[in-house]
Amino acid sequence: MKHTILPVSEDTNQENANVLGRAFIDNPIPVAIFQELPAIDRQKRLTAAFAADLEICAKTGKPLLIKEKDHVIAVAVIYHPGSYPMSLINQILLLIKVIWGAGFYGLGRWMTYLSEVEKLHPKQPHYYLEYLGVEPAYQGKGLGSALLKFLTEKADSEQMGCYLENANPRNNPLYHRFGFETINEKNIIGVDNWFMWRSPNKEVAQSSRA
Repeated sequence: MKHTILPVSEDTNQENANVLGRAFIDNPIPVAIFQELPAIDRQKRLTAAFAADLEICAKTGKPLLIKEKDHVIAVAVIYHPGSYPMSLINQILLLIKVIWGAGFYGLGRWMTYLSEVEKLHPKQPHYYLEYLGVEPAYQGKGLGSALLKFLTEKADSEQMGCYLENANPRNNPLYHRFGFETINEKNIIGVDNWFMWRSPNKEVAQSSRA
């Protein structure tokens, strides 16, 4: 089934955040950050954080979504080359909005995680896939693959690398299938993380010049 990839618009921001909140509710990182909180509270805090991040990414990056009829069912938070790391002003705004929406619980662990992740972030220009989430009821139907295909084809056309972090080992085979290779591994706040880089496909550039 062919999926239509659409840019995220301001009017879908909350719906996009809701999808990501549900998709990441059992991800090892949020579980470690929010620890003893029940799943419903963890989801509320995640949704607030995603809403803040999406608002900034929509202005500076290239977030994408897939809809079924009028409902968002998959979201990718992507920063294009040169748009990440975000400006200091946007970092401060993001922190304020996250605290406002999610509160202070787990903030120290969250900041520790982000600080450690940032140390390993590549310096060269690249597409940064910060988050990729699919509505739980639609997982396993090729939506994540569709978004990755769109991203990697775009990157290949520009001969640009792609980068992501992953803390769910079940997702590693999917990323490997699209050409991502693990360049670092690190345990952060008790969770194993894989840091993945994808070099552009040079054959694409050669065929375009032929």
